[in-house]
Amino acid sequence: MNRNVSEAAVKLLKIRTYSQQELEQKLLKQGFDEVAVSEAIEYVTKRGYLNDAALCDMLVERYSESNKYSFKETYLRLRRRGLPTTMINEKLTDWDSNLEYQAAIKIAMKILHSKENPDLHKIIRRLSAKGFKAATVSKVLAHLRDMAP
Repeated sequence: MNRNVSEAAVKLLKIRTYSQQELEQKLLKQGFDEVAVSEAIEYVTKRGYLNDAALCDMLVERYSESNKYSFKETYLRLRRRGLPTTMINEKLTDWDSNLEYQAAIKIAMKILHSKENPDLHKIIRRLSAKGFKAATVSKVLAHLRDMAP
């Protein structure tokens, strides 16, 4: 095992939590060869410094608590972090549609209270662009219409 690569991996993980794919890419960019990087990944994984499942759990919790992401946007953010699709699908099986609705309401209210004069079409476009389902957008619009004087 190449000690320099393992030390570099541990040093990176002290600064920030990486997925296996992210750490692998980062080490390869630093000029380490693939075999040494694989050994370093195995080293940090065995010691519990690198854990994709724990990272996925933490990110799903963070994204749901922030109350500003749709299911689709959460999925895409996790994929960008290099987490495996099967793991993401497993973690998102219990995604609460009420969380998504609350996030959509929060975004819609923010648009409504912006300085510009927003219309419902702008809200629809923004929510759709953020990946909210059509049913969620319709539910938000119904809520906004009920609020209207």
